Amino acid sequence: MGYKITLDRGVLRAELFGRETVKETKTFFQAIVKASTESRPPCILISVRSSKPIFQLERHGLLEYFRELAATPSRRIALLSDSTDLRLSHEYVELIARQHGLNVRSFRDETAAYQWFKDPRQGQERRRSRERRGQQVPRALHERRAGQQRRARQRRKPP
Repeated sequence: MGYKITLDRGVLRAELFGRETVKETKTFFQAIVKASTESRPPCILISVRSSKPIFQLERHGLLEYFRELAATPSRRIALLSDSTDLRLSHEYVELIARQHGLNVRSFRDETAAYQWFKDPRQGQERRRSRERRGQQVPRALHERRAGQQRRARQRRKPP
């Protein structure tokens, strides 16, 4: 196993390759946590290559590392992989992390990850779309009720 952690254009880049065990994963994440504490970057890019996927995030205590890395709600963590199995693992990590309120996303390529880092509206757009959806439900209910009342009035009218 090997890893490299650098600060590039305000993004903490953590690259891991040849990881086989959970212990190696923990060593890697401890190094990322230390580097992020020292440099306090707004974004972290975690790239994993030629490694075994890990699906038992909570069981192995890896979710705690993501909690430490996502010290502020605005910090974004992007995951990159070089294989289908790793990508599936990262999508699972994204799902679990987001269920815990962490700003973690899985990407197929580095360009998309950097675009996400640069887009300041990302979190706000999600909130707004949820708000709009919340407003649409009452409107749909209101329209349905109005239609039911209109049909009821038509049935009551004598011919």
